[in-house]
Amino acid sequence: MDKSEQSKSTKSTRSFSESVYEDEINLRDLIGVLWNWRKLILAIFLVSLLIGAVYSFAATPVYQVQAKVSLGNYLDKTASRPLVSPEEAKEILSGSGFLEEALNGVPSKVQGLQVTPVTGTNIIKISCETNNPKQGEVLLNKITGCFTDQVSVEFEQQQNLMKSELKRIEADITEVNDNIKLNRELLSSFAKAEPPSAVEVQQEARLLDTLVSFSNQREVLMQKKLELEQKLKSNQGVQIIEKPAASSSPVRPRKKLNIALAGVIGLMIGIFAAFTVDYFKRNPLKTN
Repeated sequence: MDKSEQSKSTKSTRSFSESVYEDEINLRDLIGVLWNWRKLILAIFLVSLLIGAVYSFAATPVYQVQAKVSLGNYLDKTASRPLVSPEEAKEILSGSGFLEEALNGVPSKVQGLQVTPVTGTNIIKISCETNNPKQGEVLLNKITGCFTDQVSVEFEQQQNLMKSELKRIEADITEVNDNIKLNRELLSSFAKAEPPSAVEVQQEARLLDTLVSFSNQREVLMQKKLELEQKLKSNQGVQIIEKPAASSSPVRPRKKLNIALAGVIGLMIGIFAAFTVDYFKRNPLKTN
């Protein structure tokens, strides 16, 4: 290796050593600044904790009241569908006109009313926030009751229409059964006549055709009756499956979280303040 290469190698080694040394010095300086201003950092940290604690314990607690409502179902051909979709339920419950009607005579207002579908079911969760748990339960009870009453009116109308249709079909089946019975009696009377005349044979053939027609009609009516009965049995109206109940502990303020966040923010502010004060102490502002 010639002298020029040795010189380059020596310079590179020195530069690397100097950079490592400078990094060590910078790290020491940083730690030194934090240590020198530890009282300032601690003071800001403690003040932040105190502010977070005072806010958390002084703030009015907010409770959540929630209820669960089944949206019912009806049999549509072969599939069972909700009587009211979660989107429709949310639109109804969020309407200002609905809330005014539901809370008529109640001076308090509902805060943070939310409608959340329960995944995989026809159930929705209705929740609101209140400073008074008992009053919140009363308010939500009025809302859920008004909602179920409003939707149940349409449901009962549909059920009554199907019941009326079922009665009409049952009356038709009774009439068809009477006609079948009458035709069979007439056919049995022709069977006793020996030998039957040509006119009687024609009449007997017509009676047989009529009997087959009535039998087919009865099968159709019986199928309709079975479908209607199945729908009436499967259909379910809107029901409150969990009555409004307030949470046992407030949802806000979250005291531990607030104090922890206040501590972290105070620590960050303290460190920033320490470096700022140290910088201006080392580099005072020049005045004319």
